[in-house]
Amino acid sequence: MMPAMAEVLEPFRYSLEADASVVPVALLSLADPDLAGLTDVPLHCPAVVAWHTDQIVGAALLVHDHDSMEVINLAVDPSWQGQGIGTTLLERSIAHAREKGVRRLIIRTASTSVRQLLLYQRVGFRLSIIDHGHFTRNYFRPVIENGVRCIDRVTLAFPMLQEDERRALVDEYWCDFVLRNGSFAGVDYAVWSFGAGPRLANELLNLVIEGRKQATATLQTTLELNGDPTPVVGGVSVITYADGSPGAIVQTTGVEVVPFSAVTAEHARLEGEGDLSLDQWRRDHERFFSRELARHGRPFSPDLPVVCERFSLLDVNRELAYAVG
Repeated sequence: MMPAMAEVLEPFRYSLEADASVVPVALLSLADPDLAGLTDVPLHCPAVVAWHTDQIVGAALLVHDHDSMEVINLAVDPSWQGQGIGTTLLERSIAHAREKGVRRLIIRTASTSVRQLLLYQRVGFRLSIIDHGHFTRNYFRPVIENGVRCIDRVTLAFPMLQEDERRALVDEYWCDFVLRNGSFAGVDYAVWSFGAGPRLANELLNLVIEGRKQATATLQTTLELNGDPTPVVGGVSVITYADGSPGAIVQTTGVEVVPFSAVTAEHARLEGEGDLSLDQWRRDHERFFSRELARHGRPFSPDLPVVCERFSLLDVNRELAYAVG
């Protein structure tokens, strides 16, 4: 039996349950436009579950099939929607699929489910297959969503690239970049991604590509705990998406180490996130840094040194058309 392991992300906690039968059927029915469709849902499968106190407010049911895993049902109680529960359930599902060594995690939805399609792609799922006429073949009653009749079903896939595959994609991109920019031949480069989860990693990289994000910040303590070097001016980095595929190349133009409390409004603006204010930067980063430190049993303090890095965008990868299966 798989143990139920929980992680708290206030005000919710998340657990991996070995048996999805703990999830109320009323909740699962929110994700299926026809309640009869739930007769095909195997409830004795693992589920990532979101809790508020002792109430289940969201769940993602997972089915393992050979080298794939599928999110067969993703539902969040309407009273708790808009608080990141769906995103976290998907991110926990991706982590579980990686642990199981599958090649891809898939999820299916109607072609009319605009909100869901955006959510899945923000986390890193990519369009894979269109099943034309699925809803007309399999649902007795016509299904209308967003004023449009549901006819086709879309399959999206999150590719679980192996380390050698990720490395090959980065090497290929770097070699192409050097062919176009010969002065970088022989230059060493770092490879990394933003954030603490797939959605944030993808979102922040896309801000860099848009030109909005020209800086980042890291706790010096985190660099030391992870054995990572402090960035240096002139250093070059390949920033990857959550699945490991390379998205862009940047070059560090400035590095300053200051206490958290001394980070400037100008640096907050250059980070390009939210409303660009220092107040929001402090709120968001205190929460993010606190979670990072908590994993190592360390407390947050506004006196902790922060590595404030500025960079310029050198290149954007235009070759992201690898097959996702």
